[in-house]
Amino acid sequence: MTYGKTLLGINSKYFLKSTIASLLLLSFIHIYVSITTIDFNSTIFEFLHIITILVLIIIFLSFLLKGIVPLATSCVGIVLLYGSIAIPYIESNSQGAFYYKASIGNLSFEAINHGSHGYFLLGIAMVVFSMIIAYKPSILYTKNRPISAENIWDKYPKWNEKLQLESTSAESLIGLPFLMNDTEKYLLWRYESILVFIYGTIYQVPIYSYVPVNSKILRESETGKIIGVSKYGYFT
Repeated sequence: MTYGKTLLGINSKYFLKSTIASLLLLSFIHIYVSITTIDFNSTIFEFLHIITILVLIIIFLSFLLKGIVPLATSCVGIVLLYGSIAIPYIESNSQGAFYYKASIGNLSFEAINHGSHGYFLLGIAMVVFSMIIAYKPSILYTKNRPISAENIWDKYPKWNEKLQLESTSAESLIGLPFLMNDTEKYLLWRYESILVFIYGTIYQVPIYSYVPVNSKILRESETGKIIGVSKYGYFT
C-alpha cells in the first residue's frame, strides 16, 4: 500500500512537471508563430503543428485519471490552445474585406493575432485551473472551511478490548451499556461507538464492548447527553 502511494505520488509529480513544460513549449510556439512571418504551408509550420498536437496529448494524459471536472476543464483549455496556434493558419486565406449579415468588415493579420492571443491566454488559464483542481485543490478551499465529521472523530483512538485488555482481569470489566441509564440504553441502537474516558485517554468504544469498571462516558457539560458516533448521522 505504501509503495502504491509512493508510486502514485511520483507519477503525479511527473505529470505535473510535464504539463508545466508543455505549457512553456506551447508559449514558445505561439509567440514564434505570432511575431514571425511564417509560411503556413512550409515544413517548419507543419513541424510546429505536429509538436503542438503531441504536447496537447501529453497535457490531456496528465488529467486523464484525475476526475471528470479537471479533465473536462483541461479539454476546454486544450481546444483553446490548439485554436490559438491553428487559427492564424486557417484564417490566413480569409484576410481582407468580408461581408456577413449586412455588415462589411476587414479581417487583418493583426486582428487574427489578437484573437489567437485571447484564445491562448484563456486556454492557459483553463489548464492552470485544471492543474489546481487535480493536483492542489486545497488552494481553492476557504480559510475557515468547516471540518468534516470524519476528521472530528479521527483524533480519538478506537477501543479494541481484545488488544487493550490483555493484562486486565475479567472481574474488572463491565459491559458499556451498564454505565448508562435506561433512557440511554434505549437509544443505544443509534450509535456506532461512544466516547469513553479509559485510563486517561478518550476512546471510541463500540456500543457492546467491555471496558474497565472505572471508565467514564463523555457527556455534554450542559445537557448531560452522551457523545458518540452515530450510524445514521451525528447524535449526542
